[in-house]
Amino acid sequence: MFSKKENDIKPVIRNISTNTNITYIAEDCELKGSLVSSGNIRIDGKLEGTVEVGGDLIIGQSASVKANISAATATITGVVCGNIKVGDLLELSPTSRLYGDITAKQLKIDQGAIFVGTSSIVSDSIDHRDDASPEKKS
Repeated sequence: MFSKKENDIKPVIRNISTNTNITYIAEDCELKGSLVSSGNIRIDGKLEGTVEVGGDLIIGQSASVKANISAATATITGVVCGNIKVGDLLELSPTSRLYGDITAKQLKIDQGAIFVGTSSIVSDSIDHRDDASPEKKS
């Protein structure tokens, strides 16, 4: 009644790129200090310090980040307090709250997102590793 024939089970096939390594900070994690990665990072927990990402940065809806951030691209759905430099696209989703200044090549702010600060759109790709110190420059 509950048994399946071997040929009824279909394999799951996924396309896995060679550059899909993701560093994950879970919702129940708290991190203080510098987080540096040449790959991709997803943050769902709490982080205080600096973040330097050579790849994609995702800040999840449950995340609370107090840091100056630099990344190649970034998608924010949680809370960020600090300045952010993005070499290409920065996306602020409807649930995001960003309190700080933005420097990016492209900026997408969805309806409902909260952004308090200034934004600078640059025409060329910026070096996203410059100025990732936690102190705000005057």
